[in-house]
Amino acid sequence: VQRGGKKLGALCFYMENWHYDLQDFLDLNQNAGDDYRRTRTANIAVYISDEFMKRVEHDQDWYLFDPKETGDLVELYGAQFSKRYQEYCDMAERGEIKLFRKMPARQQYKNILVSLQTTSHPWLTWKDPINVRALNNNTGTIHASNLCTEVTLPQNKDNVAVCNLISLNLPRHLVGKQMDWHRLEESTRLSIRQLDNLVDINQPPIPEAKRADQENRAVGLGLMGLSDTIEQLGLSYEDRETHDFVDKVFEFISYMAIDESAKLAEERGAYKNFEGSGWSRGMVPIDTMEKLAHERGEELTVVTTSMRGVPDLDWETLRRKVRKGVRNATVMAVAPNANIGLVAGTSPGIDPRFAQMFSRNKISGKYLEVNPNLVATLKQEGLWDKYSEKILENHGDLQHIDGIPESIKRIYKTSFDTSPEAFVE
Repeated sequence: VQRGGKKLGALCFYMENWHYDLQDFLDLNQNAGDDYRRTRTANIAVYISDEFMKRVEHDQDWYLFDPKETGDLVELYGAQFSKRYQEYCDMAERGEIKLFRKMPARQQYKNILVSLQTTSHPWLTWKDPINVRALNNNTGTIHASNLCTEVTLPQNKDNVAVCNLISLNLPRHLVGKQMDWHRLEESTRLSIRQLDNLVDINQPPIPEAKRADQENRAVGLGLMGLSDTIEQLGLSYEDRETHDFVDKVFEFISYMAIDESAKLAEERGAYKNFEGSGWSRGMVPIDTMEKLAHERGEELTVVTTSMRGVPDLDWETLRRKVRKGVRNATVMAVAPNANIGLVAGTSPGIDPRFAQMFSRNKISGKYLEVNPNLVATLKQEGLWDKYSEKILENHGDLQHIDGIPESIKRIYKTSFDTSPEAFVE
């Protein structure tokens, strides 16, 4: 399927990893094998529970079942899933289940990672935190994400989720080396209003999608240009200062987005399924971290206190506001922005750049992409003319080029050189 003949459409299949046929599912994108048993133009994702990860950690067995015999597992998550899953394991051992298979959990995890390494699939998606932390799952269990895994919404045979997305161009909110908080607030509030209007303008192709869109009014505000921004601030993706800056930005955007949705609810009414949601109990997203910690029975290392240096954010007042109503079932989602980041002339999403210089093939031709921040920094040091060819020869990587100062290399690391811990932070 192509959108107007310009851009290929796409789809993604999700499967929970206790499914009896999971290994065949993992092989769908392999280059080798029978073409009739491959779907190489489709994406796949595996939906993983905390129960599985605990069994990986403790080197325990993992059981695979036929959903026809264990169908309720699809609807369960967290502690309820773990309890019911163990019951099925015991039934299997007693011979009360017809079709099952047993293997070390670590072996299946290795199979998943080998497939991911060789085919870029399956995408790992986490069922329990998605559902435990959802403020909008009063309409049902969340069974999958959208294509790019930034939106998680409940679906069933009568409701097909719709993702209405927008992204702030973060570097456009810098003034010198400072964040213009007033401008960021204005952009955030406008974005939520634009998205809420979009729900009314939308013409989904099937009634199930129209129903879900109208009754939940779920929207997703994200941002792009994070790497662009921190480069302009003279920081490295790995710096503690960067991680604190990101926390400040997202806390601020979160607060203003939720506040604007609550304002819209006062003006236009709350979304239809508001009653019974986490919002109706006065919860905001950060409150769900405690819920997840309780569900897992272990302390989380995420900082949940308000960040210093952010303009005053009165979360207690906001909690009282959302209890009265919000206009949208969700308000935030960080999309990858691979195309709109390109159009806007900034780095995509929240990731580090994968190269500082590379060629890009598009339908309209081949282009050389160069990081303008790097060019400006090297020109300032009088190094651009000397090292530009060398950077191109090194596929846009500076780390092994003698003569470029370490202070510049630190700021302009590619995603391949960036610490995995920095990604997590």
